[in-house]
Amino acid sequence: MSPTTNDSDHDKRLVKNAYRRVPGYQMDERRVLLRGGEYDGRTWVGVIAVGERRFFGDGAWATTGVYVVSALVETDDEGREVNIAVPAFA
Repeated sequence: MSPTTNDSDHDKRLVKNAYRRVPGYQMDERRVLLRGGEYDGRTWVGVIAVGERRFFGDGAWATTGVYVVSALVETDDEGREVNIAVPAFA
């Protein structure tokens, strides 16, 4: 690289038309606390995005077991951070 080349311009050239080697977002396990509905008070741990709908019920699929994960974060009784999920069909 010559001294007259701007470092930021050089970095842009390296990335242009390159394949992405990492995901666009990172998904880690999330602890979810269900609020309201038939399964109020239950917790669940897994990979899920904020805004995603998921069936958390037992047995046959029913709309009463579908919850939406919110961005609201609280602390549970054991001091862990949990996202709140609310019923999708109220």
